[in-house]
Amino acid sequence: MATPDLAVLPPQESKTPVQANVSPAPAPSSAFAAGRFYFPELDAVRIFLFFGVWSYHTLPRDASFFLAHHFPSVLASWITTAIKACMCSLDVFFILSAFLITELLLREKALKASVGLKAFYSRRLLRIWPLYFFMIALAILFARFDHRQTFGWNYVLSFLLFTGNWVMVFRGFPRATFIGPLWSVSFEEQFYLLWPLVLRKASMQTIRNIAFGLLAVASIARFILLLRHVGGDPLWYNSFARLDSIALGILLAVIFHGRSTFRFGLPARIALLFLGISAWMLVGRYCGLLDPVPTLAGGMIGYPLMSLGGVAVFLSVLGAAQDGASFLKNPLLAYLGKISYGLYAFHLLALRLSSNLFSEYHHPFSQTLSWLCALGITFSLAVVSFRWLETPFLRWKQKSFTYVPSGALS
Repeated sequence: MATPDLAVLPPQESKTPVQANVSPAPAPSSAFAAGRFYFPELDAVRIFLFFGVWSYHTLPRDASFFLAHHFPSVLASWITTAIKACMCSLDVFFILSAFLITELLLREKALKASVGLKAFYSRRLLRIWPLYFFMIALAILFARFDHRQTFGWNYVLSFLLFTGNWVMVFRGFPRATFIGPLWSVSFEEQFYLLWPLVLRKASMQTIRNIAFGLLAVASIARFILLLRHVGGDPLWYNSFARLDSIALGILLAVIFHGRSTFRFGLPARIALLFLGISAWMLVGRYCGLLDPVPTLAGGMIGYPLMSLGGVAVFLSVLGAAQDGASFLKNPLLAYLGKISYGLYAFHLLALRLSSNLFSEYHHPFSQTLSWLCALGITFSLAVVSFRWLETPFLRWKQKSFTYVPSGALS
């Protein structure tokens, strides 16, 4: 899952407005660029996306589990399809990150006629690094006391250098399993490292062309890897093969840059949400992206379909609070979205702790109780992390390195 801009914070890099009309938007004035940039629904949706990732990692994906519990076979099949489709929710995090970062940098460029690289990298460092390196330290510590959770030097070094996804491409999932979700943070950090260097000099047309180029690179990379019968996991973690959602997030930022609203009615939003989830269900049922060896057709169709489904979900939410879905402005949902980075980072650790806790407890509902306990641990750790580990750095980020006001007023 990811992650970062996997989570957001009080004043955070949040969202941009949009309009459904097709006329080109005028170049934003400096006053507009300096205005507060925040869509609460893009915080709120993160908690739902997290539950998608959590469900995929937690719930049984084999129909035999449900058949053993006397579910009808058709229902068992569709439940496992829905669980497999939950893996697609991670890509909305990638779309969000690319969209928000691109829009914020474009606004900064309009405001200051340049992009401050030092300030940008400082913002990313203060948002991502404290929890990221805390999790690496925790994995090293756990490895000393639990030999089943070994965390070899090659994994440690790779994650320290934000190439954790690449070590997983070549060496597989780490035995210190709870560090695994940070692969997506490594992937996003690679994007954060390079993108401002490109965007600071690029015109809007160049940015658009680069986004289309990234889509082409992703398709070519997948085609080559699938022809070589690369496994589902190495393909899933490969940066080049996962560029679709990043590219689409960039394109969305270019298309909607300078808009102040994005309203096209609640029925259309519901239709978009249905379309996006339907696309994910097709991916989960037919494409087998994480099969031991995905098929050429499954891989070439599945990844773009997953990303396009993510775009549909994103568009169903962007501006929805102004379009009748006022519950997405709920402060509790917004807060849960802000701690979603911690939720994502801690959820596999919590699952392991809960599993150990219930290992000697034999009861018909012990598995369900273990899952609920894991959720409780996950939320507790995320709340504590956000309050005492992340927030001090976020306040520093907001006070010293933010040029375009973003996030909720605190």
